[in-house]
Amino acid sequence: MDTQIRDQLARQRTELANERTLLAYVRTALGFVIVGVPALWLIDHPYVQGLGAMSLAGGLVCLGLGIRRFVAVSNMIAREFDSPEEVRRTNAAG
Repeated sequence: MDTQIRDQLARQRTELANERTLLAYVRTALGFVIVGVPALWLIDHPYVQGLGAMSLAGGLVCLGLGIRRFVAVSNMIAREFDSPEEVRRTNAAG
């Protein structure tokens, strides 16, 4: 019984860490967008507008990478914690 509780708490900690990482990616992407939008819309200098466009693109890339990583890690967590006990023992030994 103690092992079940420990495994459940470990899974919850791992899922929460994965969510915190996704939020960090979203926060970074939002920072890029917050810098890029005014640079594109408010400043008429071509170099600044180019940097604004790159900032917006960087924000979208960062968001995409964060979502991709979140889904991949969520799938790994599900496989690890939902697999039969024998598979876990085999993975730990190998």
